[in-house]
Amino acid sequence: MKIGYEMSLKQVQKLVITPELRQAITILQLPWMELEQYISEEMLENPLLEFKEKDEERGPDSADIQEQDELSPNEAEEKTNHDIDWQLYFEDASDIGYVAPRESRDEPEVSFESFISYVGTFHDYLMFQLHISSLGEDRMKIGALIIGGIDDDGYLRMKISEVAAMAGVSCAEAEKVLGVIQQFDPVGVGARTLEECLLIQLETLKATDSPSGRLELAEKLIKEHLDDVAQGGMVKIAEALEVGVLEVQDACDLVRTLDPKPGRQFGGERGPAYIEPDASIERVGGEYVVTVHDVSAPRLSINPLYRKMLSQVDCQQDGAVDYVKSKLNSALWLIRSIEQRRQTLQKVIECIVKFQRDFLDRGVKHLRPLTLEDVAREIGVHESTVSRATQGKYVATPRGTFELKFFFTSGIPTVYGKGASSESVKKMIREIIEGEDPKKPFSDRVISEMLREQGIIISRRTVAKYREEERIAASTLRKRFC
Repeated sequence: MKIGYEMSLKQVQKLVITPELRQAITILQLPWMELEQYISEEMLENPLLEFKEKDEERGPDSADIQEQDELSPNEAEEKTNHDIDWQLYFEDASDIGYVAPRESRDEPEVSFESFISYVGTFHDYLMFQLHISSLGEDRMKIGALIIGGIDDDGYLRMKISEVAAMAGVSCAEAEKVLGVIQQFDPVGVGARTLEECLLIQLETLKATDSPSGRLELAEKLIKEHLDDVAQGGMVKIAEALEVGVLEVQDACDLVRTLDPKPGRQFGGERGPAYIEPDASIERVGGEYVVTVHDVSAPRLSINPLYRKMLSQVDCQQDGAVDYVKSKLNSALWLIRSIEQRRQTLQKVIECIVKFQRDFLDRGVKHLRPLTLEDVAREIGVHESTVSRATQGKYVATPRGTFELKFFFTSGIPTVYGKGASSESVKKMIREIIEGEDPKKPFSDRVISEMLREQGIIISRRTVAKYREEERIAASTLRKRFC
């Protein structure tokens, strides 16, 4: 057996993802807001790119410049000398007997745009209440440590012994300061457990309302039967406390009005998230028109100065020529990729409108089952292309704003041969539950049988799954005794 090295030439086919193709894939799956940021970053790196408005407007002083060019030098100088300073003219009010004080023009003008808006956090709000409280300076330091240990939900996640050790005081002193903080707004802040949080809120209700058996019973439920309240075991609670079921139900309703996470109403440090649709579907006459929103944005173009430089550059400057050519090819590919993204998104949404016409006309109950493969086959692209085109994008319709993935739903078999979408079945389940008798709520098996009567073949487990996805409680928790 001979062992050695040899050199051979072999030709094979291999799929290679080029940087340009990778960029096109990235651009396709970016929502419009992120695409704007991506374009801005590319413009910083590529000097050949620039925004080109739809209407190329002339400069603000182009007419004046043209007029001055037509004048002779003496006439232009005379016209400049006789120009009126309108700002000085309107500042002078001596003709009505008022002389305004002369302000120094060297002082910088303060604009409101220079100020940065600031929204206080949950902990800032607690510190503000601590500073206006009647606590002394030493206790305020203890209070600052306690507030630092409160999370965004409003619970104290530090042991009171740790706070006392850090402040160098006794646990009793730290408990007194904690009692003051627990009276701050929102009610229930500073609690260490769910039970303590609910009891603090209940004590506040006792202070504002006249004491009643309902409040006392609610306090017993929180202390002794909180798990049973969560599971809806009202009959079990009534037997244990030897009271009526209606009284227990009334007390449970009161407990459910309390906030288990008092700090979440501040929403943390992040502000509200807004959705910017990538496209809109509007009804014009009897048809639906799809508009991709990046159509109204300024278009990218190649800076003509660099084009001119490329045609006039000296051939000996190979480094500069290669640099400009590489940036030109990169800019052209970016422009082509953005236009390809717009066309693909337009085709995908138009295909969705074609398949989901009944939904746009009549509502969610008429949403049809649809897969990525159906759309890909219709518009002649790969399934992965449709998946990237619909990823994280929203569309505004006459029925509301929906994610594009919303229109792709699995199908439930029916006796009529055509499948029903999961979203339409969820809508039907919600309508059945909303129309039930609260004293005798429908179980999942009964709902399954009712849907079978309407021609939808669905199991009890699937009904339970869809009900939980719609955040609807089970029949035992929905039952009312009055």
